[in-house]
Amino acid sequence: MKKIKYRLAIVEDREPVLNTLKLFFASSASFDLSISARSFEEFTDTWKNEALDVVLSDIGLPGKSGIETTWYIKRRMPEVQVVMFTVFENRDAVFQALRAGASGYLLKSTPLPQMEERLLEVLAGGSVMSPQVARLVFDHFNPVVGKSQYEKTAQLTPREIEIMTMLQRGASYKEVAAQLFVSVDTVKYHIRNIYQKLQVTSRAELILKYK
Repeated sequence: MKKIKYRLAIVEDREPVLNTLKLFFASSASFDLSISARSFEEFTDTWKNEALDVVLSDIGLPGKSGIETTWYIKRRMPEVQVVMFTVFENRDAVFQALRAGASGYLLKSTPLPQMEERLLEVLAGGSVMSPQVARLVFDHFNPVVGKSQYEKTAQLTPREIEIMTMLQRGASYKEVAAQLFVSVDTVKYHIRNIYQKLQVTSRAELILKYK
């Protein structure tokens, strides 16, 4: 039975970066690169009636920005997930992107295999940020946690604690599944439970709050 791939669009104005992304995702077992564009205008001209699952968009595009691109996508098709892709660690840009409906914010220094994992996290219902970006957000809000970290982690099952530890050490979903002799879908199920119990939405937040 053929595996269904997620439909991906990439909006990136720097041709070498775009070509690298196209080459990587062309061989992906999880994604089908449906659209690649170098600007908001090229993306909107190309995107007609194609169904998309996720868009990876640079924030600093020529013409209309990646934030405006996000506004456009989320109003036209709210179910499409948008992840910002940038070299900037600017707090205002982060908040603008999140307000526009972005589900994540990754730096261009993110290794490509890790980027693929983060996109899968978004499609599994999470929200992802590079650790540096997450730190900006957490420092801004400085949330007061009602329960202690110990009380929250005590809610986890032994298997969930095992998976959480592996995630904190940088293991990918596939690596966790292989080491535990379970399917990737089973790993995702446990991760959703971990995120819900610990009140986090991404691996970056998990690592920052529960070191």
